[in-house]
Amino acid sequence: MQGPFTYRVEQSEAVTAAKIASRGRMFRAPVSWMLIVFGIVAILLLVLDAADGYLNVASTGALLLGLPGVWLALDLITPIMAKRQFRQSAQLRDENSLSFDDEALTFSGPRGTLRVPFAEFMAVTAKKDVILLHQTDMFYNLVPRRALGDAAEDLLAKMEAAGVKRL
Repeated sequence: MQGPFTYRVEQSEAVTAAKIASRGRMFRAPVSWMLIVFGIVAILLLVLDAADGYLNVASTGALLLGLPGVWLALDLITPIMAKRQFRQSAQLRDENSLSFDDEALTFSGPRGTLRVPFAEFMAVTAKKDVILLHQTDMFYNLVPRRALGDAAEDLLAKMEAAGVKRL
């Protein structure tokens, strides 16, 4: 057993995690499908306009500004939403601890203890400051990398060995 590693999530870490999760969703269905359809429709409008001998400003704008506009809007909204959720969630701001062995993670905090086998995680995302332990497409456990220190690589190796994909 390694740990317990005690930590308190900071607002900046919650924002970083939310940005990572939001950007990850942009490249997974159904959002990626919607963006592909949007792009195809915009290109089709341009081709049909070009067949008439001129380009419509609206069609050109949809292609050149629409897709980057969706990305930019999400990139601007995500930190605002993450900060609000951080302020609203006492549980997120609580001091928690994490320990792990060869089979599972154990989360402990003032509201209880939860043991989650590695096999129940859908994926893991490891970045410089945070590790996101994805239980579903929309739900992840946020662990500040600073809390684990050198044990972070051990945790990631155990999760990969259990078949958890790394995003």
